[in-house]
Amino acid sequence: MSDISDFSESDFDKPPPPPPPKGGLARGKTGKVPFPPTKNAAAAAAAKLGPSSSVEGLGADLKKGDNKDGAKDLRKAGSNVSGDKDKDKGGKTENEGEKKSSKPVGRRAGSGPQSQPSLDKATGVLSPPDFFISKIVHDGQCFTPRVGHCVVEAKGSVYLFGGENEEKTSSDDMIRFDPNTNDFELVDTKGSGPGPRRGASLTLWRQSPTSEPSLLLFGGMDESQVAVSESWMFDLASRQWKEMAFKNKPDARHSHASVYHQQKGTLLVFGGQGAEGNVLQDAHILEGSSWRTLESATDTLAPCGRCGHSASLCELSNKFVVAVFGGDISGTGKGENDLWLYDIAQDSWDIIDEYAGEPPCPRWKHAAAFFDNRLWIIGGTYAGWFRNYIMSDFFVFDFLAKCWFKCDVDPKDLGSHTDVGSLTVLPSSRAIFIFGGADQRGCPCADVYRLAPVCTTISLSGLRQDMQRTVAEVKQMRLEMDKTLQETGELKETVTQIASQTEAAEAKLQGVADTASSASQQMADLVKAQQQLQASLKRIEESVAQAEASVKSFSNIEKRFGVMEVTVQEVLAKLEQKADISSLRAIAAKVGTASDDEEA
Repeated sequence: MSDISDFSESDFDKPPPPPPPKGGLARGKTGKVPFPPTKNAAAAAAAKLGPSSSVEGLGADLKKGDNKDGAKDLRKAGSNVSGDKDKDKGGKTENEGEKKSSKPVGRRAGSGPQSQPSLDKATGVLSPPDFFISKIVHDGQCFTPRVGHCVVEAKGSVYLFGGENEEKTSSDDMIRFDPNTNDFELVDTKGSGPGPRRGASLTLWRQSPTSEPSLLLFGGMDESQVAVSESWMFDLASRQWKEMAFKNKPDARHSHASVYHQQKGTLLVFGGQGAEGNVLQDAHILEGSSWRTLESATDTLAPCGRCGHSASLCELSNKFVVAVFGGDISGTGKGENDLWLYDIAQDSWDIIDEYAGEPPCPRWKHAAAFFDNRLWIIGGTYAGWFRNYIMSDFFVFDFLAKCWFKCDVDPKDLGSHTDVGSLTVLPSSRAIFIFGGADQRGCPCADVYRLAPVCTTISLSGLRQDMQRTVAEVKQMRLEMDKTLQETGELKETVTQIASQTEAAEAKLQGVADTASSASQQMADLVKAQQQLQASLKRIEESVAQAEASVKSFSNIEKRFGVMEVTVQEVLAKLEQKADISSLRAIAAKVGTASDDEEA
């Protein structure tokens, strides 16, 4: 099915195209991709591309994007082809086409990429995988017709909450869908819940890095059609609601988009429609128990305010980004088809304005999902000249090829969908599920579709990815080999150094051994000298003992000498006394003699 912008109002009254072959396979046509002739090398290679042709050159050009002028030529030529096709179909002039695709001028953040076709339908070797589309039949008792509901996949099951029915009455039902049995279950929740909601967001969430996964409901419109800013956690194990009192909560809003980054444990909320009906441009991050406003959302290079847009977490080149597509930039039905990427690590926005292929027409309330390096977009609402149209197309953007593809599906098989919540993808089977939403008449429905990928065509991005992976592995092997050789050389040098150090150590050890031998001889000499010294000491001790004995003898002799000295002194004293007496006697005798002589 071609883009709705390729038709005039009268074309919608034409009979539907013939049904596809039985079996529900929405296959693309095989054959050459109708590239327009240009001077660009990539376009020339693409023009010659066939089922058996090499796609390496085209893939390299699409990936590198070196020749920007060539890409512009490719788009320009594609616009000319689309213009000729429009003239053939309804006689629309080029000015009418320009009038229809006009966008705001002078607003870098609000004016996204122009919808300029350069490739027709994605067919042949450039096609994404085909899908087997099946409609799941159910009794409609549990999952009833609704729009604006929330859809999220958790632990292999799909949970649906809220939504609005045909009577404009909101619901607070929590429904679990088992994709293995295609059964719906009305969850018996415990405690008081958030109440009826429409246009809210429901994402997987963990209260802490170690806690079990739960669901977090934010914002939406209550049963009184009033926007709220409440946050509610739903415990999957206990099936109980709990209102969360986060700090710095964002303003009340509905029709916003939210994404949970499981690796960092953060929740991103962007845009939406406020309580006064105004579109919001702000973005907020929930970290732990507090909200934080992103200043980058108001930068010059950032998406303008919008509601009814989609946001998908994408892992590209080992980096996580959030892809924001489309939305209503006025709040009254003015769609966009720009594609923005928010770099979570750098906190910066960037727009994808260089690409090949024809992007989807401007839309809002569509559904999107990311897997296999591609962003898949289904349905939505398109603002026509006289009324809004519910889309039944299926687009995909290949991030590796930088190219938009339009999947060739039959509208009768896929149906028209808008306001279906999120596009649900099961990681195990990569099957896409669509639940309810508004049909082509704008009425709520309870249709459930399952799109299972069928590997019937070769994917250019898949080939390129495999080639890149192989080249990366070869480069890694070469790097590892070079590293191994370098390490081997370093090891050889280390072994040589160790050998020389070992020889030096052996020489030192020999010297140490000689020194030890000399020391042993010296020790023996010292021992011998010690023995001699001990013998000398023993002799000295004996001499000392003898000397001590002699000293003791001398002491006795000294005592005796003392006694003798006393005795001698006494004797001398006595002798002196005797001498004195004798002298006196002698003197007396002499005196007596003299007297006698005188007398005589």
